[in-house]
Amino acid sequence: MFVQYLQYVIFGLVTGSILLLASTGFSMIRRTENFLNIAHGQFVALGAYFGYLFYMVVKLNLFLSIVLAIIAVAILGYVFNEIVFKPIRSYGGLYLLFTSVGLAYIVHGSIEGIFGTRPKAFLIAAPVQISVAGYPLISSLEIIIIAVAALSAVGLHLFLTRSRMGTAVRAMSSDYSLAGVRGINTNQVSTVVWILGSALAGLAGVLLGIYGTVYSDMGWALILLILSATVLGGLGSIYGVMLGSVIIGLGMDLSVIVLNPAYRSAVAFVVIMVVLVFKPEGILGSGGSK
Repeated sequence: MFVQYLQYVIFGLVTGSILLLASTGFSMIRRTENFLNIAHGQFVALGAYFGYLFYMVVKLNLFLSIVLAIIAVAILGYVFNEIVFKPIRSYGGLYLLFTSVGLAYIVHGSIEGIFGTRPKAFLIAAPVQISVAGYPLISSLEIIIIAVAALSAVGLHLFLTRSRMGTAVRAMSSDYSLAGVRGINTNQVSTVVWILGSALAGLAGVLLGIYGTVYSDMGWALILLILSATVLGGLGSIYGVMLGSVIIGLGMDLSVIVLNPAYRSAVAFVVIMVVLVFKPEGILGSGGSK
């Protein structure tokens, strides 16, 4: 019985790891551009569909398909920023928010028009299972997903704290106008953040597609969880968002021990309500440049 409960913890860590990748990219864009990019959930869906296209249709190997999917979403993120968001940035966050909603519908409609509405799956070799006392505990695929998320978090931390561009990103996150006055090339920093944030979304999407199912409405379902992780962790803290993502992932998958799996997603919002009652600014607060 203990091993079965531990298996739910593993499921939660996998869910939290994928959500961490998606939410971190979302949080970076929100911090530097100062608006909620609702289209980010569709960027995750694009990662899953590009991965499916390269692997199942073009018949490339899995690793190359993952890399190409990440690059494709990163390029689209750059393009969307240049032709959709940058021209209206001066109008403020509300205009950017509603524009992102419109873009989300356009991307979602394009996905359904190109790929159809039927769910799709990556046909990969069965992963190696590690068992304890005769019960399967964790698979090689789950280990890879958790490791990729952990390495990505460490890599992002090193980028933000050890590189000149990372320092510029943190400065711009704290005060966009002041960063420009101090000589930081805000357009260049914005471009880097959009590329990096979209790449993380693409990585989250392709991993989610490999682990589960690729379906056209996955972007809408994910953006709610991404918003939940962002609010729970603290709108001003990327590290808080990482922690919030893991908490939500664990909460959702551990909840099925006592609740009907149909309520799994609702648990994320219950966790938020409970935490925000005691700490309205989120787990790690709303200040700072991280």
